[in-house]
Amino acid sequence: MGEKAATNEVITKLISALKDQSEEVISSACRALGYIGEKAATNEVITKLISALEDESERVRSNACKALGYIGEKAATRVVIIKLASALGDKSNNVISSACKALRKMGEKAATKEVIAKLVSALKDQSGNVRSSACEALGKMGEKAATNEVITKLVSALEDESEDVRSNVYSTLGNMGEKAATNEVITKLVSALEDKSKMVRLNACNALGQMGEKAATNEVITKLVSALEDKSFRVRESVCKAFGRMGEKAAKIEVLTKLANIPDAYGELPLEAVDVIDGILRSSATMIAFGPMLISKLCVYGRQLKCWEQVSVDELIKNFFKTQDADWLLPIAEIALQKGAAVSMNE
Repeated sequence: MGEKAATNEVITKLISALKDQSEEVISSACRALGYIGEKAATNEVITKLISALEDESERVRSNACKALGYIGEKAATRVVIIKLASALGDKSNNVISSACKALRKMGEKAATKEVIAKLVSALKDQSGNVRSSACEALGKMGEKAATNEVITKLVSALEDESEDVRSNVYSTLGNMGEKAATNEVITKLVSALEDKSKMVRLNACNALGQMGEKAATNEVITKLVSALEDKSFRVRESVCKAFGRMGEKAAKIEVLTKLANIPDAYGELPLEAVDVIDGILRSSATMIAFGPMLISKLCVYGRQLKCWEQVSVDELIKNFFKTQDADWLLPIAEIALQKGAAVSMNE
């Protein structure tokens, strides 16, 4: 028996199990169909799971939601989305949370006005698990969820007592990108860089990066520079990525100076820092603008940096003769060495 035939036989047996009288059997069948995932996305399976959403057993309803979520976009029919939206009003927190997770997995296909409105309402649920799951679902709804009303509600949720909820709110705002980059949101993200929770700080950094140049104010850049001293490597890594996404607006001497001073235990720069530095120092003119002392510092990292390939040693030499600044001699020699070029200075 081939794999496909075996899978079909298993699915047929599980469909039969959904008609069983035992809560345990029905619940287990829902869970198993969820594990099979997209391969279980037949009309009959989806119809049976929809019926299970109205079962008197909380566990069956919850596992039916989960199964539809694991089947994913193939289960995201109009009827399924309506039923999952109804499940957001279930009396059980577990069922509501499972419905949120299923809608999250269906993503933008599930982003109807009714679903978004109910997820926003769930942000005020008494259960922290429900609030957190609702927030995650909104984060996967794409631009349809990035309305002023939704963003306002998410900003209010930043005061939530639950660390998980706050962290997920920042992640959701980040997923909304530039649409969520209001002054109020950016101010909240900057404040979150000093939160006691590592996950909150991490997701705040990620969000600022996802908002790109719209978030690249002087205050934000100053705070991100300070965050390069965060005790968490993941946060520091996220800061570097944020700078990389902010483009030319992050091309400030304080950014490069800080990045040049965060080598790891082996004396090398993190790859994310390398990407940012290479992205900023893309021409001789840019390099000259940052001055010889900083460039000398960066020369320590040698071939780790690719920016030297974009620099003209001749232009640096011309600048030396123009400024008569002897501090340029060392970086000129080091960059020439990196490029395998000979240097001869005749005025």
